[in-house]
Amino acid sequence: MPRSISIPDRFCRKVAQTLVAHDMVQPGDAVLVAVSGGPDSMALVRVLTHVAPEFELRIGLAHLNHGLRGPDADHDQAFVQQFADGHGLPCVSEIRDVKRLARETGNSLEEAGRNARYDFFSRTAADHGYTRIATGHTRDDNAEQVLMALVRGSGSKGLSGIPAKRGPMIIRPLIDRSRQEIIDFLAALNQAYITDDSNQDPVFLRNRIRSHLIPLLEKHYNPNIRQGLHRLSRILGEETCFLEDHTCRAFDRCVEKKGPDAVFLSIPGLVALHPALIPRVIRHGILHVKTNLRRITHDHMTAIQDLAADSAPGKHLDLPDRIRVYKTRGRLCIRKETLPLRQLGRMHKQSTRIPPKA
Repeated sequence: MPRSISIPDRFCRKVAQTLVAHDMVQPGDAVLVAVSGGPDSMALVRVLTHVAPEFELRIGLAHLNHGLRGPDADHDQAFVQQFADGHGLPCVSEIRDVKRLARETGNSLEEAGRNARYDFFSRTAADHGYTRIATGHTRDDNAEQVLMALVRGSGSKGLSGIPAKRGPMIIRPLIDRSRQEIIDFLAALNQAYITDDSNQDPVFLRNRIRSHLIPLLEKHYNPNIRQGLHRLSRILGEETCFLEDHTCRAFDRCVEKKGPDAVFLSIPGLVALHPALIPRVIRHGILHVKTNLRRITHDHMTAIQDLAADSAPGKHLDLPDRIRVYKTRGRLCIRKETLPLRQLGRMHKQSTRIPPKA
């Protein structure tokens, strides 16, 4: 990675500084760029190809057709492929029926589409030897994410917004740049891009926040609200990382036994923790057996703590995705059950109790 950045273009230089500040790439990395054809992703691929020689990067493109917009989606796919061909860049594309995926999984269209995209990017990177996956998230996207989290009542982790990096592979080089900067950059290059009308559909909360709430806040409360929200997310992100480190150590102290499908936490160990760490340690236990925290809410955490503090041994709570939390003597057991919880409930009624495995 270059110690000093000699890129003359101002926008590209700022993005290069983000790459360095967040240690996003190393010399020799192969970067798979997620390209929808919209302005953010087109700016991303243009800036990465511009800085690639200085950072010694190999660039390739990936495009997922969600199968939701008929001929328009096919046009987007052709547009990206034509751009790739014109710039001598390898491009992998795929068509997925996201509506069917949403129906099969019970997820929203938005979540099903996100899951399909990242699954496609991960498979493509593995199949073609890419070491990084770059997405076009911007400072504006982050501000919208923070407001969405605030509206939904999220905690500090949700208010941390979109991280500059996620895991060892996902990088977001445009995360410190505004949407207006991106539009100006594309105009200077005379670079065409696609406008997706679904980004204006008010059925999606993000679109309502983008089109109505943020302009209202800018007009009547703070003209720099986007920058302020982005700054807030970065402050909370650093504090969350600090707390996560303490959470991991506290979790290790509280664990009495754990396997791939169950974690036993010492209730006296939990009670001895600072109150801010208790729900974090419990969430860490849920994450261990569930592998994600989707649909796990603050109310779930409150109920689990009440179970640990006040309930008699033998009681249990049911969480999403077949997670059941049992209270035994001095322990909380967080278990991912193999059977649906309703079926377990019927079995429970036919027996005195279904104890967790020791």
